[in-house]
Amino acid sequence: MKKLILSMLTVVAVSGTSYSQSFSITDLDGVPYENNSVHIFNVHGTFEDPIDAAKLHLVINNITEAPITVTGQVVEMTNTDGNLAQFCIGGPSGNCFFPLFEGSFYPGENGGIIQAGGNWGNFDYLINLDPTELAEYKLRFVQLDGSGAEMPDTSFFLTYRYDSTMAVSDLNSIAIAEVYPTVAKGFTNVTLKENAAVQILNVEGKSVRSVSMKSGNSQLDLSGLSSGVYWIAFKGESGMTTTKKLIVK
Repeated sequence: MKKLILSMLTVVAVSGTSYSQSFSITDLDGVPYENNSVHIFNVHGTFEDPIDAAKLHLVINNITEAPITVTGQVVEMTNTDGNLAQFCIGGPSGNCFFPLFEGSFYPGENGGIIQAGGNWGNFDYLINLDPTELAEYKLRFVQLDGSGAEMPDTSFFLTYRYDSTMAVSDLNSIAIAEVYPTVAKGFTNVTLKENAAVQILNVEGKSVRSVSMKSGNSQLDLSGLSSGVYWIAFKGESGMTTTKKLIVK
């Protein structure tokens, strides 16, 4: 079976890029996650074999020119008690925590420092090891000030859900947008299943253009964008989201 990731807003909220965090969270390919998104996996790991396909990879990036302090919290667990899960956060391989407890902070209440323009590397992730159907973990990441207090409006939420019944065909039917070509200059073509708010994000996860697009076939204007890698984030009227990688020539 394959890993499936479904991004879906769980509350009526704007994208994480509109919050005031000094950090962004991406997967290993640099694709930024949406704030309040749900990520669904149809495989689980074990302590003996923590398979990569069951990991929600977390690359936590400092997008400022000064060091920041960030911590992660397990806000809530559903249909699981945390004994069969592992949360790796804070840097080098092996900085992993289990069992997990609701309300606890990792790597600790005082968080960890991310240097200017850097990240903690590619070793951070959450993995479910519980075969129980529909096990779910809600995570919150927040920035701390110099005294260790939470900074307002910096919370970023991700939900990990294990659902072995989710099939590849289900994921295909959920995506609301297709983009072609994905290497383009001037414009690219977009097919939408529903009206959507669209943001073009740079590699730091910052929005460089926001537009509204209607369902059906249309063109997305890329004029004025510098050559490089971008991500197009679509948020449909239903709340469903899809993110696509784009290279501008």
